[in-house]
Amino acid sequence: MRMTTTMVARISGLAAIALTACAPDAARVESGTKTWSLDSATITIGRDERPEALLTRVTGATRLADGRIIVADLGETPLRIFRADASLESRIARNGAGPGEITYLATLFRCGDEILTYDIDGRRVSVFSLEGTYLREFRFAIPEGRQAPYASACNAAGRFAHLAWGARSRPQVGTHRDTVPAWTTATPDGPAVVFDSVPSSERWGQTHNGRFVGTMPLPFGRQPVIGVGRERIYVGSGDTFTLRVYALDGTPLDPIHLAAALQPVTPEDIRDRIERYVAERGESERASMERESAGITYPATHAAYTALVVDADDHVWVRAYTPPASATAEWQVFGPDGRHVATVAMPRALQVFEIGRDYVLGKYVDTGEGQPLVRLYPLWRSP
Repeated sequence: MRMTTTMVARISGLAAIALTACAPDAARVESGTKTWSLDSATITIGRDERPEALLTRVTGATRLADGRIIVADLGETPLRIFRADASLESRIARNGAGPGEITYLATLFRCGDEILTYDIDGRRVSVFSLEGTYLREFRFAIPEGRQAPYASACNAAGRFAHLAWGARSRPQVGTHRDTVPAWTTATPDGPAVVFDSVPSSERWGQTHNGRFVGTMPLPFGRQPVIGVGRERIYVGSGDTFTLRVYALDGTPLDPIHLAAALQPVTPEDIRDRIERYVAERGESERASMERESAGITYPATHAAYTALVVDADDHVWVRAYTPPASATAEWQVFGPDGRHVATVAMPRALQVFEIGRDYVLGKYVDTGEGQPLVRLYPLWRSP
């Protein structure tokens, strides 16, 4: 069942759909698991409104060993280093298409002692040292017949894992989805080794005046997630509360399961999506966003999870749906062996980029402030 904005109200009172696919050996939240916690943010970057320090649309961040933070942004200065007191230290890369320049910094990767930036313009990957020195440029290896990665992740040793875009050869109006390869490379620019195929991003084909104009991720739809630990690769489609697990060479291992329930998409979810978009892009975007939203056929239920992060201790963190009325989002944490070890409440407005041994770093968008912030929160792990 699918619904438009007006139809969604008719099912908002339905009970959540219970999952039936959890295996008997599924990892479950048990009374013996721990509750870890975050302290108040100790670093907030983005309040300095000087042009050279202003954040526009943050797409990534990483913390260095001395406390400095590298921030990726879609503004005029796509890559900058900020001190631990949140002041701007230096600009690493400027906007452009030359060596060491970046046009559209879609993703920032921290792979051990190197920073990698994925530029949609030309699908270029630029490599920088942790001090900001430009080193080289390359393009990700991709399976035959594919154009570019849709989602990617790396570990500290430079092992990458990727998921591909769905088929883009023909226009598809409305909701559609494909099956795509998952592949790995032993080094960032190494050859592609396909190890599985998974459901792709669930897309919404857009039209304007009766003409197909492109696709975007279906709001609240299933979007694949991927992560790489020291010895494992994790892939999720968002359809069920299951993560596929592989060895680094792509050999399938026992999956991770979590007993939970899919939650219905409500009018409050749709309104919250609009408000968060306007908070980041500006009030001038409200009318067009509302027109777009009115024309979308939303899914009946949310994806099983919306984010996956592998932390510095090789734990796998998974974020499930959180209703708009909640100020916090619940993350479930699993060990490399698939055992559930902790539950952590984080600010709902936080998009997590990196989880260290004792901190969480991410982008925070407050609908009241109307600008993106990069925040670092101390993390307390109970023994």
